[in-house]
Amino acid sequence: MLGIHPQSNVQPLNNLTYFGSERHGYLVPDHLLKPESIVYCVGAGEDISFDTELKMKFDSRVYIFDPSPYGINHYNEVKEYVNNRTPLTLDKTIAPYVYHIGPKQFAEIKFIAVGLWDKKDILKFYDPERENYSSHSAYLFTDSKSFIEAPVDRLSNLMKQLGHSHIDLLKIEIEGAEYKVIDTIVEDKLDIKAILVEFDEIYNTNDKGFHFRIKNSCDKLRKAGYILVHSTVALKRLFVKKDIYDQLKKSELNEK
Repeated sequence: MLGIHPQSNVQPLNNLTYFGSERHGYLVPDHLLKPESIVYCVGAGEDISFDTELKMKFDSRVYIFDPSPYGINHYNEVKEYVNNRTPLTLDKTIAPYVYHIGPKQFAEIKFIAVGLWDKKDILKFYDPERENYSSHSAYLFTDSKSFIEAPVDRLSNLMKQLGHSHIDLLKIEIEGAEYKVIDTIVEDKLDIKAILVEFDEIYNTNDKGFHFRIKNSCDKLRKAGYILVHSTVALKRLFVKKDIYDQLKKSELNEK
């Protein structure tokens, strides 16, 4: 009734394929991506399995954004292992995942050490207060005494710098900053075909209002013409622009 259940307003697509590790993977619509597709993966942390698998599967133009030491160090670690053709395993005890991407395709992925926000700035990213949590946040953990400072920019500015008039798939896993970024997507009327977002406040919240903050953000996307296609219990969500959704739905019907 309140519209905050994980499955509220979901209009599913049947043809979705999972990419990435068990903890940091996402479902992507079949037939959405091609070699010329532009993919922005924002928030690397210590797992770029989803990003690399999209490159392997579709050979799309993949861009990874993360200004944090965790993200930069992990990207460089994967790069070293890949170039040495040595297997690198994530989550060795819980849900092992091995990177399989080759040196040529990995070299074609562009890493940009900048975070997303609503303007160009140098922002404080606070250290997580939980042990073994590998992400800083500009929105969460603000009671933390320690922080790093890192560059951020508005998504529309980064698209202009990179020469992109549209994005085919945007993944934002950015520890609470997704609210501001979604606002800029709507305000700037950006041409983004599909958006994957993890609402991190469900894991780290200081009050009971987070469900309604998440609902408000999702409602903004829906009013901007996006269809909520998939949602997990943990509120990892897939939104697809209505015209693209209609094409994918038509394709499903034609396959029957």
